Amino acid sequence: MLGNVVGQDIRPYLNYLPGLAGLLALPSTYMEEWVKEFYASVWVALDHCYIHYRLEGTDYRVTAQHARETWGLTAYATKIHEICYDSYEPPYHPHGGELPPVDFISPCFRQHFADGSSRSVRGLTRPAQILDFVMRSTLLPRPGYRDGFTRIQQWLIAHLVAQREFDV
Repeated sequence: MLGNVVGQDIRPYLNYLPGLAGLLALPSTYMEEWVKEFYASVWVALDHCYIHYRLEGTDYRVTAQHARETWGLTAYATKIHEICYDSYEPPYHPHGGELPPVDFISPCFRQHFADGSSRSVRGLTRPAQILDFVMRSTLLPRPGYRDGFTRIQQWLIAHLVAQREFDV
């Protein structure tokens, strides 16, 4: 799934972070109801050392250390959630948070992207569109508004396109 997608090789955008491509390539079935229940109940510890969520009446707690060991991920200082929402009080909203600066996000969009340009999914370059599609099915599932490009999505895709390290 993660190799040559629609004539575009996206592996370089994923392989620079150890363990990310393997995590995204795990066989799975997308369960929209589980995604909704997960996001309705998820709690991320303030120090990002664990997440707690509920599925089908059962509580789960996954530590960051366990996730890293299981999927071979590396810890990095950059946390996209903090960059996006650091100056905002909970609860966080998908369309809230800080916008990525123009110079950081512009490589994700077709030419002539400037301050005030539309940040729509339709304006993304082909690699950024494919990465957004992959992220919507894995790390940042969005069962709702398919054409939306939330601020946290923008940060995530910009990091992948720029191949900047971040904590998964």
